[in-house]
Amino acid sequence: MLNQLHITTEMGILADYSPILNREHEVKGMIIIVQDLPALEEMAMELGYVKDLNKDLQAILSTIYDQILVVNNKGELLRFSDNKMQDFWDIDLHQIVGKSLIEVEEKEWFKPSVTRLVMEGKRKVSVIKDTSAGKKIMVIGNPVFDESGNLERIVIAFRDITETTKLKSELLEMKKLSQQYKKELEDLKNRDNLYRNVVYNSPKIDAIMKQIEKVARFSSTVLLTGESGVGKEVFAKAVHQLGPRANRPFLKINCGAIPENLLESELFGYEKGAFTGADPKGRDGYFQQADQGVLFLDEIAEMPLSLQVKLLRVLQEREVIPIGSTKAIPVDVQIVAATNKNLEQLVEKGEFREDFFYRLNVIPICIPSLRERPEDIPPLAYHFLQKLNNKYNRDIQLHPDALNLLEVYAWPGNVRELQNVIERVVVTTEEDIIYADHIHHFLQWKKASTKAKPIITHLIPLQEALEVVEEQLILLAMERYKTTTMAAKILGISQSSVSRKYQKIIQKQTHAEI
Repeated sequence: MLNQLHITTEMGILADYSPILNREHEVKGMIIIVQDLPALEEMAMELGYVKDLNKDLQAILSTIYDQILVVNNKGELLRFSDNKMQDFWDIDLHQIVGKSLIEVEEKEWFKPSVTRLVMEGKRKVSVIKDTSAGKKIMVIGNPVFDESGNLERIVIAFRDITETTKLKSELLEMKKLSQQYKKELEDLKNRDNLYRNVVYNSPKIDAIMKQIEKVARFSSTVLLTGESGVGKEVFAKAVHQLGPRANRPFLKINCGAIPENLLESELFGYEKGAFTGADPKGRDGYFQQADQGVLFLDEIAEMPLSLQVKLLRVLQEREVIPIGSTKAIPVDVQIVAATNKNLEQLVEKGEFREDFFYRLNVIPICIPSLRERPEDIPPLAYHFLQKLNNKYNRDIQLHPDALNLLEVYAWPGNVRELQNVIERVVVTTEEDIIYADHIHHFLQWKKASTKAKPIITHLIPLQEALEVVEEQLILLAMERYKTTTMAAKILGISQSSVSRKYQKIIQKQTHAEI
């Protein structure tokens, strides 16, 4: 027969336990009388506090970007945060709470076990895991010790670093590309100190520079032709720098920017009192100022016919007569002229003297447009960017897709337009990396005045016709803009659609060739 018991619990609560018996004196139940009710209430409050604390802890774990697992000193999983990592776990973590994480890791997916490494080394461990879905996961195990220095817990954090790794890889590639262009630029600059003002990487400009180097040894007249903005003045200076006149003056005069009534006095000079408003002391003209050096006559096609005759005599006789004087003054000047017009056509129209043309056209050098030498675009772009970085104390870099866009653009304004675009982007952007989107808005893409309609010569199913037009548009966009991002923006569809459709077209063409 069971008697009433008086028990004091470990928490100091006094309770009476009385058995309930049936007729056969068998125990049917138990009556528990708690004598210390305040103590029981205190215990209940403490249990409630612990429960709330667990809720707070779980809430904190759920807000952390990483997925957190807490393991005891035996390697058994105690708890985990709710923010489950997608495409990573092949099991439900709820099923392995209380089980050894070492066995789970080694059995399911991860060897060696991060938990085992922490337990054995008693130190922090970091491992990167490549998943079957193509993701990169960084796993960090942190040991937690008690006051005696014994391992008490292990906190394991899982972080998806796929995008971070991708961005880091792109940044490293971009820096590598920038360093490559920087090295190429330095190599070009160091090739010969005399070439320091000409930045290029194309065979066409290399051939021109070799020609200029030969011509510069003599005093022959050079005629530079080419589109506006190709850098004719840069090559004129190269003639000066590469020749024996490098230490003598280099003067430039724009024949189209000076009024006709002043151009003659600017070129030949004048004596004191030669005309109203003249300097009382007189003035030497450009020919006298450039004596022993080089005189660059830019926009020579704008030279008035009346002055062409006088300039022709100066080139033939090597002497000038200032306005208001009858005395000829000998001059030794090498002439470099430049124009973006076809002088032969102007001669045929009677707008340019034929004898003057042949006197200028001794050493003709045609500077190709920038679109004819795309190899020069990256070093030129980097050159201009480097100058602006130094000027504004910045460290801006060009992303590879931005360079791709620069290389496919036609550059109607040539090098001058490229320089302006780079400066415009640098001034208007707050970022340290220039992407294709930044540049695209500043380029003058030519648009047809009227939209050409497709010409249909025979009937085909509508769906087939749509597929043909779609294929042609995608191929045209990729050929012009090179990247699926830019092609998608022009076509007005998503980048993923362009990528998918373009890959399908390439596969179709490949199978057709086989």
